Amino acid sequence: MHQTDIEIVKEVLQGRSEAFRELVSRYKRAVYSLCYRMVQNNEEAEDLSQEVFIKVYQYLEKYDESYKFSTWILKIATNTTIDYLRKKRVDTVPLEEGIESKQEMASAESIYFHQSNKELIEKMIKELPEEYRLLIMLYHQQGLSYKEIAENVNIPMSKVKNRLHRARNILKEQLKSIKEEETQWTAKQVQI
Repeated sequence: MHQTDIEIVKEVLQGRSEAFRELVSRYKRAVYSLCYRMVQNNEEAEDLSQEVFIKVYQYLEKYDESYKFSTWILKIATNTTIDYLRKKRVDTVPLEEGIESKQEMASAESIYFHQSNKELIEKMIKELPEEYRLLIMLYHQQGLSYKEIAENVNIPMSKVKNRLHRARNILKEQLKSIKEEETQWTAKQVQI
């Protein structure tokens, strides 16, 4: 018989720590995916995922059964990753220091325009402000409801809806602008 998350949590809390493996097995993909989409680095996402499961194990007795376990664990993953990104931000270098030559930019531009729409959209999501990027990932990639997102990031549901709406509008405008640039770039290539 398939055990519920709550039944497994109770087993772990009663001293059957090996039951925790089942929780890890159920949620390792979702936790890793959330971390990866936020940090865009495989090793960092793996390290963060491990840190999340350590925290989950340490604080399991604080889990409130009135909430879905998936919401609780993804909230821990979200907070852990946000904390990591805040600490990491201190060490970053300004983008202006890495400006490329016009030829390199033209080459990058041609590669960029030939990427699939999925890659383009993922890149645009990555460039969204953190408050929007996180909500887009939780809603569209993790499949959380507005209510679950509000609980996860500890903001009112009205703010979740508002920010998701703004994020979608930003993405829509960027995509429209990029498609126009691609059309112009293709027209120039045909003229040459």
